[in-house]
Amino acid sequence: MKLQLPLIFGEHMVLQRDKEIRIWGTSVEDDEISVSLNSQHLKTKAVKGYWSITFKPEKTNFKTTLKIKSLLTDEEIVFNDVAIGEVWLAGGQSNMEFIMKYDVDYPTTSKLESDNYLRCYTVPQVAYKGFMETENVSSSGYWRRWDKEIERRYFSAIATYMGMMLRDKLDVPVGIISCNWGGTPASAWCAKEDLLKAKQLEPILLWHQKACENTNWPVYIKASETKQPEPTKEQLDFNDRFMMGEDMTEFFKNFDPSKLPPKDYDQYAPGPRACIRPAGLYENMLCKIAPYALRGFLWYQGEDDDARGWQDFYDVSMITLINSWRKLWKEELLFYQIELAPFEGIGATAAKKYNLMRHKQEKASNSLKDVYDVCILDAGERFNIHPRRKKMVGERLGHIVMKHTYGDNSLMADCPRIKDVVRKDNIEISFTNSDGGLILKDNYKDNFRVTYNDELISYEVFIENDKLIIKTDLSKEKIKIEYCESNYCEASLFNVEGNPVFGFTCEV
Repeated sequence: MKLQLPLIFGEHMVLQRDKEIRIWGTSVEDDEISVSLNSQHLKTKAVKGYWSITFKPEKTNFKTTLKIKSLLTDEEIVFNDVAIGEVWLAGGQSNMEFIMKYDVDYPTTSKLESDNYLRCYTVPQVAYKGFMETENVSSSGYWRRWDKEIERRYFSAIATYMGMMLRDKLDVPVGIISCNWGGTPASAWCAKEDLLKAKQLEPILLWHQKACENTNWPVYIKASETKQPEPTKEQLDFNDRFMMGEDMTEFFKNFDPSKLPPKDYDQYAPGPRACIRPAGLYENMLCKIAPYALRGFLWYQGEDDDARGWQDFYDVSMITLINSWRKLWKEELLFYQIELAPFEGIGATAAKKYNLMRHKQEKASNSLKDVYDVCILDAGERFNIHPRRKKMVGERLGHIVMKHTYGDNSLMADCPRIKDVVRKDNIEISFTNSDGGLILKDNYKDNFRVTYNDELISYEVFIENDKLIIKTDLSKEKIKIEYCESNYCEASLFNVEGNPVFGFTCEV
């Protein structure tokens, strides 16, 4: 077949409403391509085998047809069940990849009525050109609908719960593009040219350069092009137990990845074809779906950068990533970032500086326009890096998306951040997004530290309307107050809508 389109174009796809819609593909040299969508009929030439057309914006449509026809080969591709609505790209690592079948609420969610206008496309996980010839990616690369249970279980949980809210409130088709890979750093999702411009990210580039210099290229290439064996039943069972949150503390307590036997090719080991290499997934996954028209981006990632000790410049990593993505789509698309959930872990998987990572996420969002953070300090699990309460996270994300994208101000959707600290008879702390008051749970003593010269001092905490009051010895100067500044915590401070307050440190 000479006439071809990227995999993202297919039966049951959702196209973005109210924006220009670009369709592209390949055919024989100088072919004339005719493309039809609703009442729009366009023609274009295939230059060096590549063609592209752009339709004018279309309104919401629950079922239409996209036709592509080649003049020279007489081939025709027809997609009949095409919807036009809202499209979101959900990216990141395993907590965004986290599929419905592992979600704690899935036994209930799986019984919801079918909804053929909630759809999800999973981008094939491809680390390098030729990867699809050696790896099994058959479970991805096509559009699923929320109908059969066998399909529902593979929807990205967080993005789907958000999508359900959009379906309910907007009554339009909703498409989720799931583009993620567990255990990968932010730099793998950035454009190489942007990484090179960011001086603070040089340690990442040097790390990769050193790995490539130490690679036996002929052996490495041969090994990487050898078809990898299918995972064993034991490996699949272990993965399921891990994702379902079973207690793995004994395993990870004794697990030392540095003692694993070396492989000639390991996609998770630094190397020229590794999925973790700088720009690798940007080039081989993200660029394969751009510039498919979108409303915006959803992002949940950071655990891998923490594990690698890249916390100090994670804000630069995220600023680089967001700018790379917006530049690729040639549009300042909205970007919603989920801050890391509380996690302690054990052994090789233990969290290092999650509190710093969260502040770096905040710094990145404050540095760019139309970037919003979601706090989930109430959604973590001490020894499970994949917390299973994704419905709470997805719905909180949905409220924030509804507010900032679609103008729904019916809820105080955003999570509160510290705004001001005043020293009066007591220390008074005020917050954004706290109209109507604050809620302080009984576990607050686990989350606060009040110190003077790094020594703990006694204090009391209570709420007065929308202010947090710290009662302590005010004869001391420069008292430091910390809230949820640890890897693992269970949030105790909320606004009246039930949204947790972001962790903070202040001095007064």
